[in-house]
Amino acid sequence: MRRADIWKWCAVAMVSIMAAVAANAANNPSAVYIQRTMKALEESMAEKPAHVRVLFYGQSITAQAWTKTVQKKLEERYPTVKFEFRNAAIGGYVSTVLIRTADHDLYPWYPDLLFFHVYGPTDKYEEIVRRVRERTSAEIVLWTSHLSANEKADELLAKLDERSVKILEVADKYHTLKINLRKKWCDYLVANNMAVTNLLKDSVHLKPEGCDLYASFVSEELVRIPGSSGDPATSGTITTVPIDAPAVTKGSDGSITLKFTGNRVVAVSDGKGVAGAKAKVLLDGQPMDGMTELWAITRPSVGPAGIWMPAINNIAFDKPLVEEDWVLTCLPDSTPDGKAIHYKLKGSVTGEDGEGWNTNRFVSISQRAIIEPDDWRVAWTLGYRKATLPEGFQVKWRSYPMFTRSYEPKPAGERTLLVQGCSNGTHTLTIIPEGGAPGISAFVVHTPPKY
Repeated sequence: MRRADIWKWCAVAMVSIMAAVAANAANNPSAVYIQRTMKALEESMAEKPAHVRVLFYGQSITAQAWTKTVQKKLEERYPTVKFEFRNAAIGGYVSTVLIRTADHDLYPWYPDLLFFHVYGPTDKYEEIVRRVRERTSAEIVLWTSHLSANEKADELLAKLDERSVKILEVADKYHTLKINLRKKWCDYLVANNMAVTNLLKDSVHLKPEGCDLYASFVSEELVRIPGSSGDPATSGTITTVPIDAPAVTKGSDGSITLKFTGNRVVAVSDGKGVAGAKAKVLLDGQPMDGMTELWAITRPSVGPAGIWMPAINNIAFDKPLVEEDWVLTCLPDSTPDGKAIHYKLKGSVTGEDGEGWNTNRFVSISQRAIIEPDDWRVAWTLGYRKATLPEGFQVKWRSYPMFTRSYEPKPAGERTLLVQGCSNGTHTLTIIPEGGAPGISAFVVHTPPKY
């Protein structure tokens, strides 16, 4: 083939691809709500890679292999992007329960792109989406459910079910990419004269071929709309602020102060920092250790009897935390069925922090751990496995800061979280060198939308 013919073929192919993208975008205008992410992916280059955090959250369907397929497709399509993928789905957790674990799994991880699907009451489903909007700048992908074994494709094509209608309404209200996967599923079954159960391994979970179909229905909606940069009014902004920008001032002592509006700031290293140097980091002129909102807790460890669910769904706190490991130990007078658990709590730094019963609200002595009775899952776990509470059973978690006290020089391009979780307003972040220049080329500021 002559070079001229090759170029002609490439031009025709590109026009065809662009037409397909445009057609898909026209079929689903809500694709505009993920264009900040899609723009970053499309413009990524080896010498200037995009950094994108992707979270899958929900229950068992969102834990299935289709998410790995979507992940692989994105990695193959955008080989220069530095992806951080995480799947924090919890099988069996409907919206009324997942809304509790989201405090540990979702908002602190602060994704750039969130894939979210969960069954259960739609008011709690909507509440999770609303909190994502309030606390992060994530772009969101929502979709309706595939069919379970007792549903009929032809009937659902004639009239969409109430839950699907509500999901699509939530997607419209919070301006997310919405995928009517349920309709696609019905169309596919009818077109191929297939029974619902052909794609299921039980009443609802997917066979491998069901996972493949699910992945394709989601992936084909992840399109780039040329010229679009997303919708800052509804998903917030992620802004790169160069070190020499007007928002950054430098003091005579070598300090650097960034004035920003948002709730998350990441530093990008220029690779030129002085080896061994350190820099103190202050928010609004103050050390951050004493700011309660800048701390988080990991998901508590799983329940007994080999179950995958956390033993306790949510650990809250009223006082600033410290970096430490926590151990809750069940005491001998607890009942074997886990319905009445007497326990003691200890932090690796805080020390002994009180005793309590799972039947009552617990506030530790330090107020660094608050546990509501309804957040215990141990009795359910033991009943499900027909097991008894192991002697001395322990629940563990870790408290950690969402900030950096002291910044140290990093290799060029490496990113360091400086602060996350402050109010979504105007702040100053000051970096005071101790022993040499910290070596920062830019700041990445995340600003959630105003809801």
